[in-house]
Amino acid sequence: MSRRHLLILVALTSTLTVCASPQVPASNLRSLLIKDDIQQVEAALLRAPRTAETLAYQGEVDFRKGNFEKARSSYQAAIQMNEKTPRAHFGMGKLAMAKVKSKEALASFRRAIALDPTEPLYHFFASEAADLEKNTAESKKHLEEYVRLDRHDDEDRLTQAKAGLAVMAAFGNKEYGVVKAPVQPAPIPLRKSLNLIFADVKINGKGPYNFVVDSGASQTALSEKVAREIGLKVITTTVMLGIGGSGKTSSNIYRIDQLQIGEVSVSDLPVGTFDDPLISQIADGIIGTSMLADFIITVNYPSSRIELTHQPITTADAIPIWCVNNMLLLPAEANGKPGNFIVDTGAIATVLSLEMANAMGINEKTPGAAVDLGIAGVGGAQGITLLLPQVTMKTMRQSEVLSQALAIDLKAISKMLSTEISGVAGFDFLKNYKLTLDYYKAEIHLTK
Repeated sequence: MSRRHLLILVALTSTLTVCASPQVPASNLRSLLIKDDIQQVEAALLRAPRTAETLAYQGEVDFRKGNFEKARSSYQAAIQMNEKTPRAHFGMGKLAMAKVKSKEALASFRRAIALDPTEPLYHFFASEAADLEKNTAESKKHLEEYVRLDRHDDEDRLTQAKAGLAVMAAFGNKEYGVVKAPVQPAPIPLRKSLNLIFADVKINGKGPYNFVVDSGASQTALSEKVAREIGLKVITTTVMLGIGGSGKTSSNIYRIDQLQIGEVSVSDLPVGTFDDPLISQIADGIIGTSMLADFIITVNYPSSRIELTHQPITTADAIPIWCVNNMLLLPAEANGKPGNFIVDTGAIATVLSLEMANAMGINEKTPGAAVDLGIAGVGGAQGITLLLPQVTMKTMRQSEVLSQALAIDLKAISKMLSTEISGVAGFDFLKNYKLTLDYYKAEIHLTK
């Protein structure tokens, strides 16, 4: 964005300098966004004039805060003011992706790139959308461009991009993650233990192995122990998202020929790994439900089974959700405070973010709130943990009273997802329901 010149009006008797509101260079706003310094971006936008670009950045702030519909309004207003605002088209693409509308998302990302081909982030997201559209050639092109344009803004994203290219090279032109199954697969039995749900999984014909069924996993992963037993070879290394610790962990990527769960077979599949000793004691792997997204998936807690179908769910109890990085975000309230919660069948209990606890008036200094309780996840061990008294979780259709809940630091996972996570809806919230996940409609059903 060019700086405005000061308008100097010269009269016969005096000199008057009229200064417009100081503009904030777009590069500064971009830098603050990358640092996830949302308060500074908001402060800068308050001082800035209303332009198409500042409206687009306001949309980015709203997206980061989990206010997706407000973000949409800002992006649309920016485009109406100036159709050639690349960040506004980028934002509209992110919103389309979050509703699993990959074709619409790819069109928006392409438009953003046409207007500003030098912004690496536009290429990264375009690659994801092209991949969902099974356009491997375009996906590869955008990843290569992202790496070429990299400004060292985000080392984790760069690692993921390079890993994506390595996976593409390993598979060549062969389609990966191909699902084969009967039209109506038989239900998959589940076991409940430690407030988790497990299913038998075979890898390359070996097993069965004990896998956690996890709607909160960004990818399917094996323990390093199982990977060694099967004799898998490492393709590359990437960063895997997860709750706990830093919100991420390093993960080797392996290629498996076949994964079998029930009557569903997935061939030529890249999978991540974890080497956490605690998680390895209870599970051989984690199967992300997004891997089965070709189906409408029902995790039937009362009947201890997974039901898969292609038949549309027509009941009136659908709850719209957002899908970000394969994680399902459920709009809900905790004690009347709104937020977005990860729908997580791999969480042993519902947890809130420290920010949500603070909004309820509870922090480390609240008597009896801070507890010495170790919580572990794929992202590592958790630090600060607060114990909250009775919490009422309320969606647009359900209300569940939890006798207590924990609050932990979710900033890392929020930063990785580029949107605020207010908590995780876990076993104690889900255990009495049939949880139906419809990725293509971006909605869930919770029925009793």
